[in-house]
Amino acid sequence: MSCYYHECQNKGRTKEHIPPRSFFPANQRNQLLTVKSCEEHNNAKSSDDIYVLAHICMSASPSNGARDIFLQRVAPQLKHNGEALRKLLAAGAVPLSDGAVAYKVDVTRFDRFFSALSCGIIYNSCKARLPPNYTIGHVYHDFHDEVESEEEAAFKKHLLDFYSGEPMTILDFGHVKALNTTVYSAKIIGIPDWGSSITIVHRFFGTFRVTSMLTRIISDPQEYIGLASSRLNEES
Repeated sequence: MSCYYHECQNKGRTKEHIPPRSFFPANQRNQLLTVKSCEEHNNAKSSDDIYVLAHICMSASPSNGARDIFLQRVAPQLKHNGEALRKLLAAGAVPLSDGAVAYKVDVTRFDRFFSALSCGIIYNSCKARLPPNYTIGHVYHDFHDEVESEEEAAFKKHLLDFYSGEPMTILDFGHVKALNTTVYSAKIIGIPDWGSSITIVHRFFGTFRVTSMLTRIISDPQEYIGLASSRLNEES
């Protein structure tokens, strides 16, 4: 069986947990989803997992157990390796007037994490890898950029509103059998059998939201015509 990751040609000889085990309480590990992974992609983002979890918990805390997960999973790591994680999280942090702290986020780490998570969710839902003619991008709704324009903020809100309900039947790409939706849930929107671009709406602890956009690249104009004709026939 092939590795779950987009365009990877290696055999899946290990199991990758999606999301990682560190995101869940120790007594709920039997509820985790797994996909087949090669050794390279099983280890590629391991250094990102706790970093991403720390920021998610700090953004979502204290809702739905995020504070408890931070204390169980992140806090013990803050003192390891000469407090490397603590220093990494604190770098560039800015105290705010209300007593809160704004932390700088390494978006490259988040993109790497959520690209892998999205590939895993797709693989889990349809038992097939994302085809090579797709690109992956992410929108982080709970991060705020100082230079974010009003248009960008409006787009992020519109995206959340648009995908807030259940998808139409034609866009019911597949379902994720997430067993612990208090920690993590995902919704997949897209035409089945790779008939369109795909959107994955991730939600952690009920509040931290990320929209992953898996964009289908069509190089043949005739394929657009075929897609349009197919949709017209389904609607008639």
